[in-house]
Amino acid sequence: MKKQAIRWALVVIWLLLTVYLSQQNAAESAATSGWLAQKIYALIRLIGINASYRGFHKLIRKMAHFGVHFVLAWLGYRALLATCNKRLNAIIITFLFFGSVAIFDEAIQSVAPGRAMMAFDAFINLCGIAAGTIVGIAKTRR
Repeated sequence: MKKQAIRWALVVIWLLLTVYLSQQNAAESAATSGWLAQKIYALIRLIGINASYRGFHKLIRKMAHFGVHFVLAWLGYRALLATCNKRLNAIIITFLFFGSVAIFDEAIQSVAPGRAMMAFDAFINLCGIAAGTIVGIAKTRR
């Protein structure tokens, strides 16, 4: 029971982080991803890779969409599997519920100042949900 509570607490915390990141205005969002992009960009420049910072920053932002939803689905699948004990139910609920969250994430951005709902970002979010669920399934089959 304690393990289930911890798993669900992690899901809720990650879900709140996802909503927090989605509701940031454009300047806050750019600063959050920009900080990370600058650090990684400096490293790749040190090893001699010549790339556009602007393009690199955009790539980091898209990877963040995927990564945030990947972790959400992975955590959600593990919590659901521990709760319902039926793999198929956990898979279906993960895709339906967290897939809806991935779409809702973009809807939240449509009302944040300077941000917009983007179909491609919703697609990336859904890919993160699918990959996180698949990794969760693979890890629990071992």
